[in-house]
Order: sequence, then structure tokens, then C-alpha cells
Amino acid sequence: MLDPVLPIALYLAFGYLFKIFFKDNSKELVEFVIYFSLPAIVFAKIYPLELTYETLELIFMFNTIILGNLLLSYFAGKLFKLDKKTLATFMIITTFGNTSFIGFSYIDSFYGQDYVVYALIYDLFGSFLLLVSLGMIIINWGSGQHVNFKAIGRSVLFFPPIIMFFITVLAKPFDIPVFMMNTMETIGATLVPIAMIAIGMKLELKNLFYKLKLVTSAIIIKMLIIPIIVLIGFQIFYNLDDTWSKTTILEAAMPPMTMAVVLAIKGGLDERLAINALVLGVLVSLVTVTGFYYLLA
Repeated sequence: MLDPVLPIALYLAFGYLFKIFFKDNSKELVEFVIYFSLPAIVFAKIYPLELTYETLELIFMFNTIILGNLLLSYFAGKLFKLDKKTLATFMIITTFGNTSFIGFSYIDSFYGQDYVVYALIYDLFGSFLLLVSLGMIIINWGSGQHVNFKAIGRSVLFFPPIIMFFITVLAKPFDIPVFMMNTMETIGATLVPIAMIAIGMKLELKNLFYKLKLVTSAIIIKMLIIPIIVLIGFQIFYNLDDTWSKTTILEAAMPPMTMAVVLAIKGGLDERLAINALVLGVLVSLVTVTGFYYLLA
């Protein structure tokens, strides 16, 4: 029953134990994923994909889900009467899900690599773009900093998977040699184990009970309430038997995003709150995401 999710748990354990007994190489592993694994999987999945009007509809839908998540987290934070810095941190950890590293891992484990393309579109044109634009505005607002739109634009344009996306679109009219496609698929296949081992190395259990009530609220909103709302919406307007619907619901159920936590820390928000949400979210996702998978099945 747990066969698809057990490798993910093992990768996390391997990374955590390696850090405890040897050293933390998560920075190097994350850089490999960003500069090699992610661009490779973008090319391998986007090149054969026919970009149609339906693709734009998917992007619009994914962004609507994330923005709805953001509004819910804002009103929940106001209900808790949080100060500006804590509210900004709460919004970031409650809104932006780990739709790449962890999201791809779950989708690959449950549905296979062919359906990672939906998670890829959700992540690149939903989670990532909104994080480095609207997310950075929230971070700067919460920490009292000036919003640097030029830096935000640079971070979008020079993000390796985004660069590879445009290269892939330009390459579509041409025949790509088989060896190149095989190479891209092989490198792309390293994403799941390396990303999860890196996240295992980032796990910090010492802050597990810091602002636990607030972290629990963020996790409930992000990983239970939002995917349930999406599930109900899809049940009314779409077909839940379609695998793309299932991948969308699972992506909406992902734990807080690693990159969002890193940016929140760099931006001067509540570091311990952000890290605690990341750690607990990853651990809880082993149960909740698996639960949604079997519910949808």
C-alpha cells in the first residue's frame, strides 16, 4: 500500500543520516538539481508536448489555485492577529508549495514520469513565477524592505529551468537526436533521489515545537483545506478520473516550498517559523499526500 511513498521516506532518511554522520552537502545537491536535473526534465517533458490553448488554461487554473490559497492564508493570519513580520512568514509558508522537488517525487512515484509534465507546468508557471514576483513583494513588505523589481525580473529570466523552457520551445521545429533525448531523460531521472536526499539533509528537528499552533494551522490550510477545496471544484467541473486532475490536486497538497523558506529567511522574516513549517510539512506529507492519492484512486 505504501510502496510508492516508501522510497521518498528512505531518500529523506538517507539525507538526514548522511548529514548527522558525515556532513551537509545539500547546497551542492540543490545546485545540481537546479542547473542539471530540472532543466533536463523540462526539455524531456516539454519537447514532445504540444503547446495548445489548453496549456494556457491549465496555467491560468494553477495560478488561480495558488492565489486563492494566498487570500485564505492572509485572512487566516488576520484572524490570528499576527504582526506584519509573522503574517508575511505565515502567508509565504501557507501559500507556496514544494511543487518541484517534492511534488515531482510524489507524482513520479504515484503516476509515473509521463505525468510529471503537469507538475512541471504547475511549478514553473504557477509556484515559481508567483513566488519570485508576488512572494518577494510579500517578503519585502513583511521585513520593511524596498521592493526591487529589477532583481525580481532577473531572477525569473535567468532561472535555469525557465531558460531551458524557451530553448525547448525554439527547438520544437527541429528533430532532436535520440542520444540527446536519452541523455536528458537520464539526467532528469536524477531529480527525485537527489532532491529528496538534499531535503533530508536540510531537515532540522530541534525547532520542531516552535510556534507549533501557527505551524499546524499553516499545514492544515496548505495541505488539507486547499486540496479539499480543489478536489470539490474538480468533482463539479472536471473529471476526477483524469490523471491530470489527480496530479493537480496532489500538487495543491504539497508541503511548504524549500525555495520560499530560503527566500523568507534571506528577506529577514521569522526563520524558525519558516524552517519548522518546512520540516513538519515534509514529514506530514508522507501521510497526507499518500492519503489524497488513495482517496482519488
